Amino acid sequence: MSTITIPLRHMASAWREYAQRDGVTDPDVELVAHEVTPGKPRTGYRPAFKVPGTYLSIEIVSSQPHRTPAGAIRWLTWMLERLHDNGNITLRDREAS
Repeated sequence: MSTITIPLRHMASAWREYAQRDGVTDPDVELVAHEVTPGKPRTGYRPAFKVPGTYLSIEIVSSQPHRTPAGAIRWLTWMLERLHDNGNITLRDREAS
């Protein structure tokens, strides 16, 4: 799997480019966490998402790594909801919400 690392400020555009199909988030996108230094979990975790049907994982770099994989995924979930709330991305079909 290839990893593309992006700064936080490009998260919405990367989400729209890689995770959305026809303007709505692909339900098979998987939220994950990557070790900052592979094989060394003490260095922390970065939030990422895996794109279905490709061999891509998009890793988001913010100022501080998260201490746990769960913390990185929770943060990513929270941030995606905020981006959805302000209209930068669409997480679900408006009719389904």
